[in-house]
Amino acid sequence: MKISIITPTWNRAAQLRSALESVACQEAPPCEHIIIDNLSMDGTQELVLEYAKTARYPVRCIREADGGIYQAMNKGIAFATGEALYFLNDDDMLYDAQVLSMMSRCLKSMDADIIFGDVVLLDEGQKGGRYYRRHRQVNCLTLVERAITQQAILYRREAFDRCGGFNQELRIVADHDWLLRAFLHHDIRGIYLKRPVAVFRIGGVSNDGESAQAHRRERKLVTERYYSSREIKAARLYRNLLRKVPFGATLLNCFVPLRLKIWTLREKNGTFHQDPLAWIDL
Repeated sequence: MKISIITPTWNRAAQLRSALESVACQEAPPCEHIIIDNLSMDGTQELVLEYAKTARYPVRCIREADGGIYQAMNKGIAFATGEALYFLNDDDMLYDAQVLSMMSRCLKSMDADIIFGDVVLLDEGQKGGRYYRRHRQVNCLTLVERAITQQAILYRREAFDRCGGFNQELRIVADHDWLLRAFLHHDIRGIYLKRPVAVFRIGGVSNDGESAQAHRRERKLVTERYYSSREIKAARLYRNLLRKVPFGATLLNCFVPLRLKIWTLREKNGTFHQDPLAWIDL
């Protein structure tokens, strides 16, 4: 599949370099890399020009003021020509050289709208360390309190035609809002591929300490937009108890519909197979 990479950026040249390098080393390169630069003044423009000279694919830089990361991402959608879209933030990286080829083959072979994997969280602060975030249990109730990390997802371009773009009125959680809208209102189909796809640096706008209060406020607003109070209570029950029990989701599904159209796949020797453990919610 032809994949468009979209990278919003603003004064993050030091981190942006590693993001660009992770795209440049892909075995199956994207059809284009669109960089939406909010008038950076830290050498970003020179870095992008240097990158464009050596890249094996077109690099387009839209350098103009914008109203935030989601407006920049919507601009990227409008400019993109690929069959699939991947949003790579300026301080994150693709996990390895096979990410685009594997996700592309998997999405192309299945009748799905998105594919997502796992991410590695990189803490460069005082605590340091790397942490693994799995997305293996995704259903209506897990999405009440836990989002799929944006960097884990490859979107089929047509999904935005059906579901619309990101809500620019939201500052931090518009990607989560989009997923809820897509799954709950448009019945999209997804694939969970059990492998890491991105390295996510802790410390961006969604997990900055100064943004914690705004983050909670937006998450509450979005949650109450899509869920009833009964469903929110069921989500707490599922998180605290039934999520840890084999067939817990199956049991709760008898009372609160929570299954989404998501297939769990594993890759082995270049082919994709359904994961049998997915049926017992493990």
